[in-house]
Amino acid sequence: MTFLPLYGINVSENPTYEGDDMNKIKLIYEGKAKKVYETDDPTLVIFEYKDSLTAFNAQKKDTMQGKGRLTNLISATFLKLLQDKGIPTHFVKLLDDNHQLVKRLKIIPLEVVVRNTSTGSLCKRLGVEEGLDLVPPLVEFYLKNDELGDPLVTEDHIRAFCFASKPQVEKMKELSLKVNDMLSKYLYERGIKLVDFKLEFGTDEEGNIYVADEISPDTCRFWDLSSKERLDKDRFRKDLGNVLEAYEEIWRRISQPKTTTQKRYEARLFIYLKEGVLDTQGKTVLSSLHSLNYPEVQDVRVGKYLKITLNSPSHQEAEFKVKKMCEDLLVNDLIEEYAFELEEI
Repeated sequence: MTFLPLYGINVSENPTYEGDDMNKIKLIYEGKAKKVYETDDPTLVIFEYKDSLTAFNAQKKDTMQGKGRLTNLISATFLKLLQDKGIPTHFVKLLDDNHQLVKRLKIIPLEVVVRNTSTGSLCKRLGVEEGLDLVPPLVEFYLKNDELGDPLVTEDHIRAFCFASKPQVEKMKELSLKVNDMLSKYLYERGIKLVDFKLEFGTDEEGNIYVADEISPDTCRFWDLSSKERLDKDRFRKDLGNVLEAYEEIWRRISQPKTTTQKRYEARLFIYLKEGVLDTQGKTVLSSLHSLNYPEVQDVRVGKYLKITLNSPSHQEAEFKVKKMCEDLLVNDLIEEYAFELEEI
């Protein structure tokens, strides 16, 4: 695909700068991608996004001018979007190109990874093919420990070693799946597939849980819907080049207003039993065909056909909505599979 330059985007529209009315009192933490500063308010800190790029637990490093600006703007946009939809996040406001004000939280020592498509460490660990759609999405927990390489842990591990309480684990999982639903739809409408992503969480003094850290191409895998081009840090991991251009492309797509013109679509949906599931209706039809002297028929699988008409601003959003209908109501994913055709009418 062709990457488009960032120049000309009015970043004052999305998100809105609210001015740096907080002072950096003291640097309290510096990580691979950010610096964290105390402020005049003990309940708030300032994130400063760096131009650094790291991979493989910081074994691979580089610096790209402008990268910190892009991750700051992208993360602020996603966090504000989630907050506006009722997801509690630590985001308070965007201060300038490289700084944002956030709530000061006690970080839970776990990373939650949600996977919609098989890739990366999942494929290496289980030997599965890359690019498989995962329905429902997989939710994994990793211990935040650089020295150990952030190992995968089970919920039993989490409880046994008190990394988090059972209610905290349930809340993190619930919020992660809600974030996945919201961002998947938002990005799909902009021609981007949310392949997988990592979230961190923290608690305030009252024990309330918030989405923390960042949501950006550093912490997510984004694929272009049409070309499957990678638009995230995998370009750095795999030496694909055009890393900064990919981040710019994500920012370009999410900073442009979405069209509201509605079009009319027709979906023709076919639902059928998975291979290996006993199809009693199919067996009955097969027996009847044989009794009517059609011995050449070897197998019959009986399914359902639905025709759905819907309004949507784009083919991509209509496709996303039909998939969600299937997953939420129309298809029993334990025993059924589906396919559909979609066209504008």
